[in-house]
Amino acid sequence: MHQKEIIYIGLYKDGNRIGSAGFLKVENRERESRLCLKVQNLPLGISGRFPIRIYNGSDWKELSSLAIQDGGGQWNETLPDNVEKAILLVSLSGRYTLEGRSKFASGMQIESQQDHVLAEPVEEKIIVTEELPRRSSGNIDIMPQSAPTCNLKEDKWEQILDTYDQIHPYGDERVYIKLEPKDFVILQAKYQHLVNNSFLLHGFYNYRYIILGKEKEYYLGVPGVFYDREKMVAQMFGFEAFECPSGDVKAGEFGYYLRKVEL
Repeated sequence: MHQKEIIYIGLYKDGNRIGSAGFLKVENRERESRLCLKVQNLPLGISGRFPIRIYNGSDWKELSSLAIQDGGGQWNETLPDNVEKAILLVSLSGRYTLEGRSKFASGMQIESQQDHVLAEPVEEKIIVTEELPRRSSGNIDIMPQSAPTCNLKEDKWEQILDTYDQIHPYGDERVYIKLEPKDFVILQAKYQHLVNNSFLLHGFYNYRYIILGKEKEYYLGVPGVFYDREKMVAQMFGFEAFECPSGDVKAGEFGYYLRKVEL
């Protein structure tokens, strides 16, 4: 069995999520699990080595420490068994905490590292998941009930332009619209699964919008900052292109990760 999972890491202070802080890549092979943690966007005042605690599906383990300097750090480890319900906790200085949860562990409550964590296993061979902001209900439901209604036009795109807020994301004449995942009802049925796309949700929760535009074809865009590693993750989720307002794609440039869709 070869099972991959990418878990996005959140930065918390006093139990409240304040931003995104990187990702944990889990690669389960037949007799081992390879873990790669990439941490970024931390306050510059945090530095030193901090123990990594991982829930491996049955109990907590304290692993080697993560070195933090200049707002980030990287850690790699190979474990002799599989990690299929990973929950990661790293307690930092200044009451900051890093936390990420596997899809297998979604809905689990963490009270202490000694608590018994209960969940039904999920049968899935390849999973790419994301740590999402918590809500008071403990549930996330972004599936649409219906699209906004207004006077109907014969051309669907013209109808959509009248219905949603317009934006010029590249500073030129091209017109896009702002969407939320609940609005994906306007897409063809075969694209509505994107409401559960982890990369898309990660961008939405950071910037609070997604864009849709018509050029020769329709493009759905997720706002984000360009880095080679982020581009690689985007491609894993089906976002094959990147465009920015300056037209000069380089590290640290804000723009949109794009994929084709149909209405």
